[in-house]
Amino acid sequence: MTSSMRRVPLVQRALVASSAGRRGRHVLALAGASDWRRALIDTAGAALINTAGTARLPAAEAWRWPHADVADIGAALAARIDGIRVLGAVLPRQPDRQRLSLLAEIRGNGSCELVVVKLGLPDTGIEREAQALRLLAADPLPCIRTPQVIDDGTWSARPSAGDSPASSVAYIVTTALAIDAQRAALDEPLRTFEHDLAERLGALDRPDDTPADHVPVHGDLTPWNLRRTPRGLVLFDWEEAGWGPAGSDLEAYRQACGSLPRRRLRR
Repeated sequence: MTSSMRRVPLVQRALVASSAGRRGRHVLALAGASDWRRALIDTAGAALINTAGTARLPAAEAWRWPHADVADIGAALAARIDGIRVLGAVLPRQPDRQRLSLLAEIRGNGSCELVVVKLGLPDTGIEREAQALRLLAADPLPCIRTPQVIDDGTWSARPSAGDSPASSVAYIVTTALAIDAQRAALDEPLRTFEHDLAERLGALDRPDDTPADHVPVHGDLTPWNLRRTPRGLVLFDWEEAGWGPAGSDLEAYRQACGSLPRRRLRR
C-alpha cells in the first residue's frame, strides 16, 4: 500500500494509513467490535484520530498477509478502480489470515466515496459474497439493507514470501454503509428473515450434494454482522452465504445474542 501504516493506541486489529487524516477513524468501525470494552476503546481511538489525525500516530510494526505482498495491494486495486486509495486495514482474527479487509476511498468527479475491500483466496467465500449481494441488489430484503458491489474479480498476486510462486487473490469492493453510526443489533425479531432470504437467493450456486431440504442461508448471522444504524438494519459479511438447514441462521443469531452482555453493549 502506498502510504505507511500507523497503529492506534490500545486498538489491536486496525491499522490506518498515515495519509488518511480524520477519515482514518472509520477503519475502527470496520472491525465491528461486539464486546462493549472493545467498542469503548475503538470509540476513544476514533475520537483521537478525529482530533489529531493519523500522521502523528506511532508507526505500525511490519505486518504481512501471506497471500499477497502488502506493498502491491494498493497498486493492484488502483489498476482496476480509478481514484481508489487505501485508508487502512483490519487484520483478521484468524492466525492463518485467509481474508483481509481494507477501508478505502474512491475520488472522482468532485465526489469521495468510502468503500470496503475484502481480499481472500479464490473459492473461500469472496465469490459467494459477490453473487449473494448482486442477487440482493436486484431484489432487496425488506427492512434490511446490504452493501452494493462496486467491483469484484481476481488478480495474480506476489505472495509476501518472496520465494513463493504467484497465486490468485479474489477481491470484492462494496459500498460502506453507515460506517460511523452503527452498533450490534440485539434481539431483533427477524420473523420473516428466512422466508425473505429464500425468495431472493434461490439462484445462489447450489453444490450437487446439497440436501433437498436445505434453504439459502446467510451462514454467519450474528449481532456483529447485523448492525443497527440510523437508517435501520444493515447485514454485512456474506462470505458464508450458501445452503443450510432451515432455521440455522436464526438459531445462530439467538445463541450469539444470548452470549453477549446486552445491557452494557447497548449502553
